[in-house]
Amino acid sequence: MRFHCWLMRFMHCLMMMYYWFMRFMHCLMMMYYWFMRFMHCLMRMYYWLMRIMHCLMMMYYWFMRFMHWLMMMYYWLMRFMHCLMMMYYWFMRFMHCPLMMFYWFMRFMHCLMMMYYWLMRFMHCLLMMYYWLMRFMHWLMMMYYWLMRFMHWLMMMYYWLMRFHYWIMRFMHWLMRMYYWFMRFMHCLMMMYYWFMRFMHCLMRMYYWLMRFMHRLMMMYYWFMRFMHWLMMMYYWFMRFMH
Repeated sequence: MRFHCWLMRFMHCLMMMYYWFMRFMHCLMMMYYWFMRFMHCLMRMYYWLMRIMHCLMMMYYWFMRFMHWLMMMYYWLMRFMHCLMMMYYWFMRFMHCPLMMFYWFMRFMHCLMMMYYWLMRFMHCLLMMYYWLMRFMHWLMMMYYWLMRFMHWLMMMYYWLMRFHYWIMRFMHWLMRMYYWFMRFMHCLMMMYYWFMRFMHCLMRMYYWLMRFMHRLMMMYYWFMRFMHWLMMMYYWFMRFMH
């Protein structure tokens, strides 16, 4: 019995050693397994990085060949353009004087056009002010018209009622006085409107003759431009023919 007990204890010890050895080895193998998976991932990343870099370098290589070709084309184009520019340069030295005369004439005409443009804007502003004044005055006159109808109706009432009662007469007398002073005020407004209209009529006539004068100037400028354009076209086709 004693021998059997020690044998069991010994076998149990061996099995425990074997058990913990297996657990330890399993741990090592798992570490190796995940390490291999990680390294495989890194190598695949490296592999695709190399493929991408190779693609980029090939693109760079053909891009450089293309750019070299473009630069050669640019170089010969520049030589050709230099020749044209020299021809153009000597031509411009000759043409500079008539062009400067034309340039300063254009600046002067532009100045005139701008003066005309701002005059038109100012006159448009005046006309709009006149237009809204007319609308306002029309509204006032309509108010005056309906007030007159109303006052006429009151006077008719006054006419039929004034013989009936003293206090009604006093009240209507007060209304008449209000009407009287209102009429004096409206008369003042109408006189202001009348003289304003006379003034605006004067301005409109000045504007009308100014427009006629400006139209004549613009027609002169227009036919002059057509003539200059015709001259330049003659010059242009003459240059082409001479070339």
